[in-house]
Amino acid sequence: MTNLIATDAQTQEIDSGLIDLFEITLPNGTVLRLHPGVDDDLTNIQFRTSKAPTNPVSAGNFVVGNTYTIVSGTGFTSIGASNNNAGTSFVATGVGSGNGVANQTDYTIIEYTPFPMSIDGLDLQADGASSRPSLTVANLGGLFGAQLGDYTNDDLVGCRILRRQTLKKYLYGESGDASPPIEFRKQEYIIDRIASESNIALILEVAMPFDLENIKLPRRVVVGKYCSWKYQQDGCSWAADSAVQYGDYTHNPYFNIDDSPLLDALPSGSIAHSSSTAYTTSSYVFTNTPTTTAGSFKFGSYYTIASAGNTDFTAVGAANNNVGTVFQATGAGSGTGTATETRHWQCLIAHTNQTPSSSSIYWKEVFLWDDWVTATSYAKNVRVRYGATGEKTIWKCIQAHTSSAAIVPERKSSYWVREDSCGKTMQSCKCRFGFIPVADSANNEAPKSDKNTAATLPFGSFPGTLKF
Repeated sequence: MTNLIATDAQTQEIDSGLIDLFEITLPNGTVLRLHPGVDDDLTNIQFRTSKAPTNPVSAGNFVVGNTYTIVSGTGFTSIGASNNNAGTSFVATGVGSGNGVANQTDYTIIEYTPFPMSIDGLDLQADGASSRPSLTVANLGGLFGAQLGDYTNDDLVGCRILRRQTLKKYLYGESGDASPPIEFRKQEYIIDRIASESNIALILEVAMPFDLENIKLPRRVVVGKYCSWKYQQDGCSWAADSAVQYGDYTHNPYFNIDDSPLLDALPSGSIAHSSSTAYTTSSYVFTNTPTTTAGSFKFGSYYTIASAGNTDFTAVGAANNNVGTVFQATGAGSGTGTATETRHWQCLIAHTNQTPSSSSIYWKEVFLWDDWVTATSYAKNVRVRYGATGEKTIWKCIQAHTSSAAIVPERKSSYWVREDSCGKTMQSCKCRFGFIPVADSANNEAPKSDKNTAATLPFGSFPGTLKF
């Protein structure tokens, strides 16, 4: 941090706005330069790099706006010089061409693109664990994905983020522009994990470079709690379509980020929950509560018609209007008809008389999917299976639409997000690599809540680093 900007910061009233600048280095070395906007002005802004220029510079590499002194060659008059004489100083108006050579005498001007983003949790403390700031980036309509090009959000893990701060008056083109640039001390972070991902925003948890959990050992990164492997890539050997052989049969156990099983149907023999039944770790049940009146049906949820009233249930996904018909809601409905919400559950601990709920330690909610079909109306929260042979996985609809060849489940879709996703915890690893089917008599059985404790887990972290 320069003395000049330190003096600015100590005044009773700073006469210029604070500017945040972010530089994200992608895996191929490309640097994304972004800023969150200046006084509602969402145009690009320019600031100088903090690295001294490398001389000499050949024609074709001049940066518009930077100052140069001619060393040799010709053609400089076409890019801002008054003549082609050695020693002449000029401000480049173009990149130049030909055999001209010049020395750059100021620091290089770089441009930052406006983008909705913010960083929180920047606590500085002298003892204890280092803070883990969160960088929130807007992703409405895949906005941030367009900035990444061919990379996905997962590819950002391990990338570096440089945060620069200065005052508006020290930007290029402003009154205080100088070489080297006047700025606060830079802050550097490493993206540790994706904390949250949606079609609205992407939240990245970042760590300080000296944080133990990011010290690189040969070919590895030390991470205390969360697996550092990319799901179904690199060190994670889980199949792309989640196929696993158990005995003589092949199964495809899918799980969401909370380790809830994703099934095409409940196992054969599954019945409604009863408080008098003894359940085992192979048990699956469904519940039909509470009663919901048409107009309040939740998109994508399952219901069983309780009373038809004057409601047309076929307009919201039902095959008919008969009492007892189970359907997945494609709309809120209307009229006087009622239905009970049908939810599906897996027994985690053998017991009797424990009611299934999201907070129960005895039960875990299960979600159902169907294979994706074109020319079909999909409601929000509906789950489907889609993908090429050997790569089929589960997706969740986030925006109602009618499917077509142009609107298929994929990573950068505005209509779908991937539902089969690893929670990056030891439990997520156990669910997959410790998979045991509820029955060993057919393909594609549902998972038991018990795990194969003899299975090898390729868990990509070092849990012991959390304790000293």
